[in-house]
Formats: sequence, C-alpha cells, structure tokens
Amino acid sequence: MSWLEKLLEAIGKAIADWIARCIPQYNPAAWNDADGIQYHNNCYNYGCDIQTGTYAQPGRATGHEYVNIDCHDVGNGAQSDGLVPVNCDEGCGCKECCHQVALVIAPGYDFHWYRKDRDGRWSHKMGGSPARNVDESGNIITDPRTADRGAYTIFCGCYCVCKSKVTIN
Repeated sequence: MSWLEKLLEAIGKAIADWIARCIPQYNPAAWNDADGIQYHNNCYNYGCDIQTGTYAQPGRATGHEYVNIDCHDVGNGAQSDGLVPVNCDEGCGCKECCHQVALVIAPGYDFHWYRKDRDGRWSHKMGGSPARNVDESGNIITDPRTADRGAYTIFCGCYCVCKSKVTIN
C-alpha cells in the first residue's frame, strides 16, 4: 500500500469516526436507574437520545401533539419536533450528528420507538422500563422490521434524529 493510499485510508477512518461520535452508543446504564431518569423518560426520549424528564410525546414541544395513535398522527407530531422521515434501508439519510429511529404502533393502544445505535444494532426503552437491545423473544435487534415486537404489529417507518435540530418535551 502506497503512502497516498494509507493517507486516504486514515482520512476516511477519521471522517467516519468524527461522524459516528454523535450516534448514540448502546449504554443502558445511562438510562436505567432508580434516580428518576428511567422512570421519567420514555421510548421517545430514548429514541431521540434526549433526557427531558418529562415523558416526552411526539409534537408536544412544538404544539402539534398527536391526537390518534396511528402512523400518520404520531409521525406528524415527530416531524413537527424535527425528526425527518427516511428510507430504512438507506441508513440515516442525514449528514453529521444524526441517528436513525423507527416508529411502530400497537393498534388502538400505543406507539413505540426503536433507536439504531453506533454498533449498527437497535435498542429501545418501553416507557419507564429499562433500556434494552433485545426483542420480545430475547434476540438482539438487528432490524426492528423483523424483530419480535409483541403487540406493536404495525411498522410505520424510519426517521432521522439530528439532535441539534430536534426539540422534544
């Protein structure tokens, strides 16, 4: 390998590392505690990687909170907060300091968010429950579309979270 190829490889790795610095790492200890973080932050907080202590709801921070628990209303609330819909197969689709999340619905009951972590796997946090990186069958989540999501049978799609452009509450 020539010095130029080595230099280009090093530059490419440095750029990839610089971009990845903003993608959340799976670190459940930062979310699972008895001091209130776990109990006052839900799946939307976890997905966005923003601890507000308010049990954030899509659209509430921007005055456009969802009315119906369906892909359209919850998705619109999230978009109002700054999340951007993206193709699930094309990564985040956003530049720099952004990460991917996925929205699912338990019909007539609830919605839930999954987050793609720095290692390329997915994790989630059900309400006030602990964060975890396994599905309902105990399998590591490699794709929320194919994971055992229990009652969350409707897959709505993926969104990009650029934390500097997202406001949740």
